[in-house]
Amino acid sequence: MKTFLWSFILWAGLAGLSACDEDERVDYNHLPAEVHEFVNNYFADVEVVKAEKDDDEPRYKVWLSNGFELKFYGDGSWQEIDGNLQVLSSALQIDLLPENLLVYVATQYPNAGIVEVSRYGWGYKIELNTVPVMELKFNNEGEITRSRAY
Repeated sequence: MKTFLWSFILWAGLAGLSACDEDERVDYNHLPAEVHEFVNNYFADVEVVKAEKDDDEPRYKVWLSNGFELKFYGDGSWQEIDGNLQVLSSALQIDLLPENLLVYVATQYPNAGIVEVSRYGWGYKIELNTVPVMELKFNNEGEITRSRAY
């Protein structure tokens, strides 16, 4: 009986901890105007499937019917665009990424496409649809700082 009781207490505690990590599902219409502008500009004909507010840090997540996952900072500016192995549109790349970064990718990986991009205070991280997948990091000016395959 003690074993059962301790197992139940442990299970309940772990369930409670995992519940704390869950993000809060929110109505897409209540997200910042900047999120709506971004989605309307780059994914105009794509349905929003789900939206969440991240409880651990001020940001939003948006899932689209075409498989793209988007993350936004609390102010509505974009943080990450994940195409889930789909290449990001040229318009999106040209509008959001430094020219140096795009030139580097085009010259060093001419047959690859950018399938994920993240923006941080230090710069950009991108993933290419190469085999193996290439992860590249660039500073804010678009100069390469690190590359690795995985």
